[in-house]
Amino acid sequence: MHWCVGLDDYKREEKAAPAIEVDADPRSGERNDDTNHPGILSGNCSYLLLVLISVSYVLQLLIPGYTEHLMLVPAFLQERPWTLVTHIFLHGSLMHFLVNMLVFFFFAPTLERKIGSVKFLLIFFLAGIFAGIGWSLTTANPLIPVVGASGAICGIMATLAVLMPKMKVYIFPIPLPLDIWIVVIFFAIYDFVSIGSGDAIAHTAHLSGLFFGLFAGLYLKRS
Repeated sequence: MHWCVGLDDYKREEKAAPAIEVDADPRSGERNDDTNHPGILSGNCSYLLLVLISVSYVLQLLIPGYTEHLMLVPAFLQERPWTLVTHIFLHGSLMHFLVNMLVFFFFAPTLERKIGSVKFLLIFFLAGIFAGIGWSLTTANPLIPVVGASGAICGIMATLAVLMPKMKVYIFPIPLPLDIWIVVIFFAIYDFVSIGSGDAIAHTAHLSGLFFGLFAGLYLKRS
């Protein structure tokens, strides 16, 4: 989930999210364009991102001011435009970090194998940037910062929902597998009705990343 936090309380615990599993092997599926090229990073960029985000979370715990310098604060966006990217690598709590990385691990490698590493990276970062822009344009208080990879992850899931709509997803405690497009619609509705709920989650960031992923998936499907 994208963490919407106050300047002084960004480490407040997040509500637990439902466990998600998928039945697609990240190593399976079509290998496309650049994933067939030689190189240690070819087809492994999703795992590299997981490591980088994990390292960044450790640095948040160890370095004073690290989070404050890199988190996205809409009021200061013109002076700190890099935070549209750097906020993706930050998290507001251990639970926030673990939930995001669990979902990322299930879905990101599958998309990378499907479309190739270059296109995967573009979708990840652009969805995260759009999430930050969406939050900045819709927040009622531009001094409230946002951190988290959730917008980028929503973009990944939405792209998969277009390209692989029959991909099965298990959400605890539902005993039956669901098509990923159903799961994406469910979370989109949940985020929409939760806007303004004051639950410290940046729902408009989720929706912005999701809509970018939908358009990216449609573009890739037609090309």
